[in-house]
Amino acid sequence: MRVIAISGSPRVGGNTDTALNMVLEAAKEGGAEVELIRLADYELRPCDACGSCSKTRNCIIDDDGEKIYQMIMASDGVIIGSPSYFQGITAQMKTFIDRIGYLALARGRKDFMGKVGGVVGVARRSGLANTCSQMLMWVTAMRMIVPSGGRVFVVARDKGEAMNDKEGIETAQYLGRMIIETIRATENLRKAAPSL
Repeated sequence: MRVIAISGSPRVGGNTDTALNMVLEAAKEGGAEVELIRLADYELRPCDACGSCSKTRNCIIDDDGEKIYQMIMASDGVIIGSPSYFQGITAQMKTFIDRIGYLALARGRKDFMGKVGGVVGVARRSGLANTCSQMLMWVTAMRMIVPSGGRVFVVARDKGEAMNDKEGIETAQYLGRMIIETIRATENLRKAAPSL
């Protein structure tokens, strides 16, 4: 069982990474192999709406998009996280959603079907609902299964403050446990997903 978390934060080791690591730690305790993937560590350029993927099922932009796509393909659970920048997701997360999402659509919307997905939003005060909603829309558009507690709000600003949000960290840990339980509970569905 493999669970990955994808961080849309440009800040290494910031509050989003911290919260996602809390989810992964709980998933690891449940028996999963885990990995944190930071979008800032990869080259991922914005979609230019050329339409090539709808014809060839491949993106013509030569960057790490396909590599990230394959990392999702190799996982059973996917958690995506972003801080709130001006009431919404970061540019890095928006680029991920557009590029990976359109490629998945071009490939028949079946590659991520049945995987278990959740989201983590981090904000100083406002924007959490919008940030998580944007990411949840992508998770459901990819036909993933969202477990109980599928979204986490963490209130923090300065690096390290996420650990002060006791409820946020508890819900992150709960999401990690529920990701594992849902993967186990839906194993047969995920095996059947390509034929749906």
